[in-house]
Amino acid sequence: MDHAVVDTNVLAVAEGLNEGASSDCEAACVRLAGQIASGDVILVVDSAITGEKVFGEYLERLAQSPRDGIGKKLAVTLYHRRFDQSVCQIVDATPCEDDPRTDFEEVPDALRDFDRDDHKWIALARAAPQHTPVYQALDGEWWARRSDLLREGVEVQFLCASDLIDRFKES
Repeated sequence: MDHAVVDTNVLAVAEGLNEGASSDCEAACVRLAGQIASGDVILVVDSAITGEKVFGEYLERLAQSPRDGIGKKLAVTLYHRRFDQSVCQIVDATPCEDDPRTDFEEVPDALRDFDRDDHKWIALARAAPQHTPVYQALDGEWWARRSDLLREGVEVQFLCASDLIDRFKES
């Protein structure tokens, strides 16, 4: 069984909340959401110890959708089934109270300057007991820092690499 840390932007693209996403990008995000919904991929999420930040962000972001598409429905279903180990794996990331740059001990020093809202994804990927990649859609910082992430042991699967390549060509 595959495990995945899934950034909120993946479910937002699947939900149609990113007008800049190509149809291929949206299809890739919908495909991953479908794999999670069918149980082929287990979602890795944080525990109550760290405030269930993953579901907090999913539900807040997807509540903005005017429709009830796959991203929104999946987030709500997963939240209600979060204790079902065939659906979600709850991982205890270690709270960090002595470094103002991060909330998690698992975030390596070299990545503590990364967008702090994204630290939870890095921490979960590193804290999971099995190899767990982070799935990304259209976050340019992840694309720009992919070699830094890999060097620190964080594998990132870019579902929308073509879109990101096109965006970085333009800038």
